[in-house]
Amino acid sequence: MTGHPSLLRYAYMRLARDLDARFESLLLTGRVSKWYSAIGNEATTVPAGLAIEPGDALCTLHRDLGAILATYLDPSRTFPGLGFGQPDGRRPDPVELLERLACQLLGKAAGFSQGVERSFHYGYLAPEAGILHVGMISHLGAMIPVAAGCAFAMKQSGSDRVAINFIGDGGTSTGDFHEGLNMAAVWRLPLVLIVENNRYAFSTPVEAQYAGARLSDRGRGYGMAAETVDGNDPDEVSKAVARAVTRARSGDGPTLIEAMVGRMRGHSEGDDSLKVVPRRELDQYLAADPVPGYAERLRGEGVLDFDTQDAIAGRCRFLIDSALDTAIDAPPPEAGTASRPALAPAPAPERASRMQSEDPALSEAQVSYVDAIREALSEEMARDDRLILMGQDIGRFEGAFRVTRGLHERWPRRVLDTPIAESGTIGIAIGAALLGYRVVVEMQFADFVSCGFNQIVNVAAKLFYRWQVPCPIVIRLPSGGGVGAGPFHSQNPEAWFAHVAGLKVVCPAGAQDARALLKAAIRDPNPVIFCEHKFLYRRVKETLPGEWDVAPLGIAAIRRSGTDLTLIGYGASTWTCLEAAKRLDEESVSAEVIDLRTLVPLDWETIEASVRRTGRAVIVHEAQRTAGFGAEVAAEISERAFAWLDGPVKRVAYPDRPVPYGRGLEQSLLPDADRVIAAVRETLSF
Repeated sequence: MTGHPSLLRYAYMRLARDLDARFESLLLTGRVSKWYSAIGNEATTVPAGLAIEPGDALCTLHRDLGAILATYLDPSRTFPGLGFGQPDGRRPDPVELLERLACQLLGKAAGFSQGVERSFHYGYLAPEAGILHVGMISHLGAMIPVAAGCAFAMKQSGSDRVAINFIGDGGTSTGDFHEGLNMAAVWRLPLVLIVENNRYAFSTPVEAQYAGARLSDRGRGYGMAAETVDGNDPDEVSKAVARAVTRARSGDGPTLIEAMVGRMRGHSEGDDSLKVVPRRELDQYLAADPVPGYAERLRGEGVLDFDTQDAIAGRCRFLIDSALDTAIDAPPPEAGTASRPALAPAPAPERASRMQSEDPALSEAQVSYVDAIREALSEEMARDDRLILMGQDIGRFEGAFRVTRGLHERWPRRVLDTPIAESGTIGIAIGAALLGYRVVVEMQFADFVSCGFNQIVNVAAKLFYRWQVPCPIVIRLPSGGGVGAGPFHSQNPEAWFAHVAGLKVVCPAGAQDARALLKAAIRDPNPVIFCEHKFLYRRVKETLPGEWDVAPLGIAAIRRSGTDLTLIGYGASTWTCLEAAKRLDEESVSAEVIDLRTLVPLDWETIEASVRRTGRAVIVHEAQRTAGFGAEVAAEISERAFAWLDGPVKRVAYPDRPVPYGRGLEQSLLPDADRVIAAVRETLSF
């Protein structure tokens, strides 16, 4: 019965099983350092992969080899002679793809990630071939919001494409599982989440993981379709996935499928975690092995005979031998690959003629810092119909600080209120960015970004280095103190992110820069942390020039020339430096003031040239002193300009304390002009 769908499922299951078994053997011989076996999961993963159509997104974890093979490989060329349709000219040759996959799994230069990523952590985004494969990070639940973001992009574009995502039973206890599913349900996204429930996570039995009877009940709790199926029955899984995909393509929202599978291997090979499965239970799982069990069933149904079974086995052996023979002898990555860029190249800034303001009163008058940010968002929304704004209360309420005033009314489908789910929102932004959107996410307060930290530093920041794929998102952070907001609404987290390769960090001090730098950040292909000091929102106003530039990131500004020392600040501390410099004039001290504007990339040329001229430096920032960004600047000055220094580099920063609520208490700790002047006097005394 050539061409029978069950036969196709079996062929891919056999290919996945045999390839997996070969890598188990390679682990024993030291050819691979780690292997997460997918043996026992093929009856769930293969039917899901076969449901993928060109342009759908596949989001996988460790044990989803079957779905990857079924998505990548053209069945008519992978198993010729079995009647599986006409060749798909868009997909690469199956032997070439398997060779590249084997090189990836062996860490070779020809792999998808050129050796910088392990096993299935890679991504393969090949729209020309209809393949959109989003790989994993080790924080497993984190990829559910990203998959929801892919689904969001598909819905936003008006297509009927879907995203299929996998998670294990252990990963369903993570916060991202709940945030991602809740947002997918609220926005009715075309997402299919398949839970491969092997009952033991790494080694923890389900009774210690969750109290409910079925994980599928969680889906129903979020208001989405959900069901539990026998994950050892590929026909049952295929029907369940088909129902879910049909539902998603019809605009009826997400589905959670819980597939019950047997734990036939440890968490990873050689970790001895299989010992937690009682022997009698393990024997039951081994006896229900889905690959030989499905073959026996198909023979009984007359779909598979021994000759066809042997032919499939022979073809699998040929494909795997061909791929591994090439991959084992393939060269390792060159050492220089480790130093490849963590940031995508940014386009040269475009000069932009000033647009007529939405508010005629702003056309000639001075514009506040907050209004300049709103102007930037408005102009970029008008310029780029693939720009999306997301955040809590930014729609009808227009944001906690009214930054998005009027924008939801103009673009109701692109200025979106989100649940209180920072990690989920940022993950969705990342998934949408991977599929061609640009997303600006507003944190209600910078302090709350800690709830989305993993998505920023482990997903967004590492994407370009791992996959050489850009991730154009901007995270707007209303930061800083001085307004009596207490310890959870006053933090300055810029140093957290400056430490992470793959992020850009911007801290404008004035209205002109707030607008020009935000426009540049939105157009940048990299994730950008955009710190907006909320003390400045309505206290700083500037007349905007007749032509507004899209300012390049990474260029500092000399706000005041001087000869005796250099004051270095950013954000609100720029104004502190300027006030101190003005007062120092009365003491006949000429202070040069540098506004860093962006911390990453940092304009070392301007800093070094200034310090060489003046011979002294004082760095000012509102963030806490220990490991604050000023420490990095001071260290670099010492390395780059030590011979020109006439005194120690000083730092003026917030003490190592949380921010107290009382205005007087807060003011007693904030760096001010008096403290800056004291530091200047100290360094001048040498």
